[in-house]
Amino acid sequence: MNLCLIDLAELTGGQLQLASMPPLDGVLARIARIVLSPSSINSGDIFWQLTYQPGNIETAFFRGALGVVFSGRQIEPWPGRFCLQVDDPIAALDLLINGLQSIEEQFSRGLSELKDLQLCAARPSDISPPTCGRSADGERFRRCRRQVA
Repeated sequence: MNLCLIDLAELTGGQLQLASMPPLDGVLARIARIVLSPSSINSGDIFWQLTYQPGNIETAFFRGALGVVFSGRQIEPWPGRFCLQVDDPIAALDLLINGLQSIEEQFSRGLSELKDLQLCAARPSDISPPTCGRSADGERFRRCRRQVA
């Protein structure tokens, strides 16, 4: 899944702050990985600080973190980086997980609908009425009666 900074801010309800020289892609910068320990950070990762530990955010930026998610004191992001301030980092992580699960479920339903439509399109000469796609009143059909030979 391609998650970007603006998605992260929207899903967590946090306040996104870009550095005066923002990441190259700005709010559309992609998130590669979220880590919970500054010692595990690789370049481009996001450091999610669950509990305040002095120096962890600075260490994360020094090790190449694209940004940090934190609560508490105000932090100025380093050049090319961002900060996302949330009220509660653990609750924000729950919001992110639930939001991503919801997006995944919506995507799966959409994929299922596309497969239904593809099945009907494969047999356009079949005169049996399809039960996929949408009826005249806009209701979504659940299955397709057409069979693939």
